[in-house]
Amino acid sequence: MTSKINRINKAKEIYDKVVCNVRNIIRNGEYEKYLKFQNQFTKYSFNNTILIFSQFPDATYVAGKAKWKELGRELIKDAKRIQITAGMPKQGKTKVKKIVDGKEVEEEQTYTYIAYKSVYVYDISETIGEPMPLEVKMLDSENMGSFFDKLKQFSKFPIYEKELEQGVKGYYSPKHKEISIEKRMSIDAKTAVLLHELTHGLYDDFDYKIDRNLSEVFVESVAYMVADYFGIDNSMCSFNYITQYANGDTKILIDLGKKIKSCATDFIKKLEEFEVQEEQQIAA
Repeated sequence: MTSKINRINKAKEIYDKVVCNVRNIIRNGEYEKYLKFQNQFTKYSFNNTILIFSQFPDATYVAGKAKWKELGRELIKDAKRIQITAGMPKQGKTKVKKIVDGKEVEEEQTYTYIAYKSVYVYDISETIGEPMPLEVKMLDSENMGSFFDKLKQFSKFPIYEKELEQGVKGYYSPKHKEISIEKRMSIDAKTAVLLHELTHGLYDDFDYKIDRNLSEVFVESVAYMVADYFGIDNSMCSFNYITQYANGDTKILIDLGKKIKSCATDFIKKLEEFEVQEEQQIAA
């Protein structure tokens, strides 16, 4: 089993790699591209935000069919429509009475008003085409079956593989102390998501309603470090994900550094000890 010193040194080495890669993403202008991409989207009214959430809770970027085409993306077959209301300027005419040269006359006046009608928008997950800056790509390989099974056995939380709502890859329920994972993903994607959700359950003590960004930066950093330690390359998911939730500011990573390294080291230690226990049981 790896010594404590070696484990700590390895964790520091992997953490430094996380910080370096996030800095490179920002330095190369990818985060700036991401912000410009975000600015392509209309800010919706409170009522429309509620409508979007009620129909597609995990929507991130929504736009009409024409807008997506302008951005180089097409709707997938049977794309889920999200109905909202749009205000359209209209002109109307009315007659008003006026006094002209001491006489009452009737004149026609034109006025402008806003007419509301239903329109449809679509989330980016319902489109294909030009990649989104800092897009978090899911692993589509099937190489981590044994490690995925090991994580399921290690977990003290029940794990349910099932079909989740559109766009949801997995979640940890603090209330029920259980983890749910989208069953239709590849084994490797499930492994990455399970590591993330296990970290939420085991180490995440942030108030998610207030500190969501801190929580996600911390959790994905720990999950990446554990994955890397055990020889799993999850960088195609992790670095872009961390950059988004850090809002392009590596100071968040630095401030959380001690907590990230400590929890990753502990997680790795627990997994190694679990492996040893398994081997002993097999040998007995």
